[in-house]
Amino acid sequence: MDGETILNEVTNFYLNSRDFNGISIEDLYKKSSLSEDNFKKDIIALINDRKIDLIYEGDIPNPHIKPFPAPTIEKQLEKLNQIKIDNHIKESGENAETFGEGEFKISFVQGIGCCVYPAPDHLKDKVDWKKYVSRPFTLRLAKGEWQLRPYFFELGILAIYRNDPRYTYRTDDITGSISYVDEKLLNTSDQIFIQHFGFGFGFGDGGIRAVAVLLTDLAKLTPEHQQIWKAKMLGGYYKYRLHPEFRRSILGDFYEKESIFSAFLKELEVIKEMSEKISRISLVKKIFEYDEKPENFGFLILPTLREYELFCHTLDRMMSDNLNKEFFKDKVTESDLSEGETMEKIDNQLIRKLEIWINKTVRFSDHGPKDEMFKILREIRGLRSKPAHSHFKNEWNLRFYEDQKKLVKQAYTAIRTLRLILANHNLAKSVEVPEWLFKGEIRTF
Repeated sequence: MDGETILNEVTNFYLNSRDFNGISIEDLYKKSSLSEDNFKKDIIALINDRKIDLIYEGDIPNPHIKPFPAPTIEKQLEKLNQIKIDNHIKESGENAETFGEGEFKISFVQGIGCCVYPAPDHLKDKVDWKKYVSRPFTLRLAKGEWQLRPYFFELGILAIYRNDPRYTYRTDDITGSISYVDEKLLNTSDQIFIQHFGFGFGFGDGGIRAVAVLLTDLAKLTPEHQQIWKAKMLGGYYKYRLHPEFRRSILGDFYEKESIFSAFLKELEVIKEMSEKISRISLVKKIFEYDEKPENFGFLILPTLREYELFCHTLDRMMSDNLNKEFFKDKVTESDLSEGETMEKIDNQLIRKLEIWINKTVRFSDHGPKDEMFKILREIRGLRSKPAHSHFKNEWNLRFYEDQKKLVKQAYTAIRTLRLILANHNLAKSVEVPEWLFKGEIRTF
């Protein structure tokens, strides 16, 4: 086997494998029937000619998949010179782990941890694009692009799946997934699964949000849905940047910061615990696990008036509407009211009851944050009631993204302020606040 034959073996293995895999260097060596020196000489020549690349286990967990671009030529050659293929094959055979008996007997041999791939420059002229004419993202993998390369799309494409009950749409506002509920409800062409999607931000578009999906997930979509996603693809790779926490998740790391929506839900949980310490009755009627949060409590997918107002309505339901009327029983009396107020008149005005209770329970050196909190609560209440009393046509406007950003930050400020006020009560001091929440390790947008 000469260099050209080795190259053909590597190329055919890659294109005919299930997930565009690399061939292990020891398997390739065995097929070549060459001496180790001559084999390495051919491999080095192919690397230098940009025909093949070597991917090593030390750089990535699984070298049989190319998640990222190949290392530099220098690094590939440096590591190749360190590999003793004959010695490894001999030693691994001697130390093979065997399981089972008879026809079920299996031997596991430790691999070198190096796989050989055809280089993108070589694949450009070797891939029959006609085989992938309806699968544009699979074609990109076939041409040697790396599996975890992100592509960016218009945010609105998520609405296709979010608004269709035949799909399960999950997101924590940093990453998410899409899958179908029941194969019986969908044609085969619509049975898709996206294991990971995230978000990105444009450099030249005022920081506008985009959906980021990894090439490996895009390539597994049905031809029909690959076409749908291609139609919504945005600009080039370098025009957008990944959300920092999504980038960390790709690398297998934990988030450094939680999303502002996660923080909001956690604040509600702490408020419930504190208020129960104070009064045995929760100040809020309901808390929400993230996978059970209200459908519209998250980033706007479409910048429309209808989506924005649904969000405002949801936000108020989780704040003012979520205040527990029972908490104020016997805590707000006739003697606490201002001139012109009656218990009957404020019976359902829970924001006002909260204001009265806080003012008589907590002493403030600075009333500013507290007053701002009530201002925000009332403004959000007002936004909710607005659409109920008006007739409007739906509207598409990118400003709704910005309006939501502002509103979410205000809402979180209000709910955090409420938690901080309760924390001053002696009975609530035993409640532990998660460190990330206490330190404000929260990513907004």
